[in-house]
Amino acid sequence: MLKRTLTAALLLVGTVTPLLPLADAPAVSAVSCTVTVRLSPGVSNSAVKCLEQRLRELTYSVGNPDSVYDATSVNAVKSFQLKRGLYPDGIITSITGRQLGLRGAIPAAGSPAVTVLGDSTSAAMRWYDEARNETAIYDIMGTTYDLKWSVESCRRLVAASCVGRTDPGTGLRWRPVSVLPEMRGALRGRLGHAIVIMAGYDDYPSIAGAIDSIMTEAENQGVARVFWLNYRTSSTYGYGAYYRQHNATLAAAKVRHPNLVVLDWNGYTRSQPSTTQRAWFERDDIHMTRAGGVALARYLKANIDASGVRTCTSAAARTGVLSPATGTAPAPAISADGLVPIVPVRVFDSRTTPTGKVGTGRTIDVDLSTLIPPDASNVALGVTALGPCGRGHLTVHACGVRPNTSSLNYEGGRSSSVGAISSTTHRHVCMYASTATDVIVELTGWFAPAGDAFHPVAVRRWLDTRTGKGAVAPTVGVLAKGGRLTVPIAGRGGVPIGATAAWMNVTGVASTAPGALTVSPGPCSAAPRTITTQVHTGRAAASAILAKLGVDGSVCVAATGSALHAVLDVSGWFGPGPAGLLYQAVAPKRLLDTRGRAAPTAGSIIRVPRTGVSVMSIVSVASSSFGHVSAKPCGVTAVSSLLNTAPGENVANLAGVSPGGGAVCLSPSVQSHLVVDVTGQFVAAE
Repeated sequence: MLKRTLTAALLLVGTVTPLLPLADAPAVSAVSCTVTVRLSPGVSNSAVKCLEQRLRELTYSVGNPDSVYDATSVNAVKSFQLKRGLYPDGIITSITGRQLGLRGAIPAAGSPAVTVLGDSTSAAMRWYDEARNETAIYDIMGTTYDLKWSVESCRRLVAASCVGRTDPGTGLRWRPVSVLPEMRGALRGRLGHAIVIMAGYDDYPSIAGAIDSIMTEAENQGVARVFWLNYRTSSTYGYGAYYRQHNATLAAAKVRHPNLVVLDWNGYTRSQPSTTQRAWFERDDIHMTRAGGVALARYLKANIDASGVRTCTSAAARTGVLSPATGTAPAPAISADGLVPIVPVRVFDSRTTPTGKVGTGRTIDVDLSTLIPPDASNVALGVTALGPCGRGHLTVHACGVRPNTSSLNYEGGRSSSVGAISSTTHRHVCMYASTATDVIVELTGWFAPAGDAFHPVAVRRWLDTRTGKGAVAPTVGVLAKGGRLTVPIAGRGGVPIGATAAWMNVTGVASTAPGALTVSPGPCSAAPRTITTQVHTGRAAASAILAKLGVDGSVCVAATGSALHAVLDVSGWFGPGPAGLLYQAVAPKRLLDTRGRAAPTAGSIIRVPRTGVSVMSIVSVASSSFGHVSAKPCGVTAVSSLLNTAPGENVANLAGVSPGGGAVCLSPSVQSHLVVDVTGQFVAAE
């Protein structure tokens, strides 16, 4: 990488000797004194006393503050620098002093923590501040975020880094720790709510494996968002030929990693006037001037501000009450009732609450008493986790003791939806979030004595806009963003005229941006206001719904947020007729969990013995690749899918399956563990 020649002198002193306890970040407001001069080991002046006073506030043992910057204090500073991702040289530069709280107020408690991991293309943000003994560039982000500024010349992503710049004051050179080893080493557990990566300009020919390794590490450490700047293409820089491929690789990785946000630094800077580009970049068209460092810091702050990362801080995610431990829930009422379907109505949206996201380990109480009658035994819901802060799950349950099951599984950055049927407590239903997320709840119906009976049918593909093959008239072509399609249900494929609702599995495919499919009573008229299936960019996702039919026996399928293909599978209908079944809740029971043995392989068939029509929550766990899981009566050959898998992720959906020959057969298209909980059943009316 380009070797900078700035006026600041850095001194490398000895080895790092960590002290205990180790402070990760300033825990209290800045001291009354300030240090604006550069301090190197061994100096003696009045500023050292202020430094040592601050180190004591941060629980370092440095003795009584005096004016001598001795080895004990130097080692304390080195330890602090390590925990902040800075090069551990013990020198109090403007940036080290700023993070210690000696040069202005540190961010307020509860501010989002952001770690910037960069190479020399981003290091202008640090180098110019240190050379000028100021914090002007750092302050652009550092007044809002608890900022770790780990930017070093010649840093690579995973492989050992090359030797970096020559220090202008000492003539020494050092080799920075690469991004992944730094994440796993000094910064482990300290990455914060978000990380920014602007490195890889010294990685070639490919960064595909490095991206996956870094993203997996970030996900395992609970990082809510990873902002990765794509690469500025250049014909004048030595490795410029690789950067177009790097950018294509990053774009593809967004599909695999929902919490990856690729920032188009290349497009943003190339869109600037030529005079601006010349002002921002050195002659190699890659490295930045001070003006470029300012522009980059502002660009990062604008994108992080807009991402909603602030809502993932512990201070912000307070919605709900802390949930008690799981236990044995009381047995549900044994009443068996029919469905009263309604036009979906939104009953809760955490985005409209004063405190925002449902917090980690918290439970919300959704009051349905003004919407459902006193004799309603269970409710049919659509539940969405929107913008999750990390990997987790939602449990939908009758308020009281929480069962040890999951209704919806989500990943950081992957919004997900699921259909759910839940018992209520005095017409209230509760939702538990294991990790902070926004939650949307929509009521699609309830079960009551006067409701309609369920009539299961062999699972049938009703609509597939990819091929036009389905039980309805052929419909081929992607639904445009905002597009709507009326789909006949009653009077087709074994669903009689007079049916009032249908059990559907709704799959959205080939989204070009975050989007959703919504199913509502037909024919199509107004734009939808609810969500049935939330779909991540470039993926497929499915959700069950007990969908009310319109007066003409149809449903309206609408695409929002993105163009989407729509796939509908129908497994039964509600309405009058002989041999109808009524819904009865059961105490949740685990029927299958393959995690104690080898994962089922692609195409394998797993039999789950059942009688009657079971309502089951089915989860694919840590799948090997993108694919799907089918769930249908054993022996049935009809084409269907219940849920869509993603590599390394957990995905859940609700299924109501009539076992026919005495068993339900599950089959993953890729290797995946499977977990099945039974939550209810349809039984014959007495």
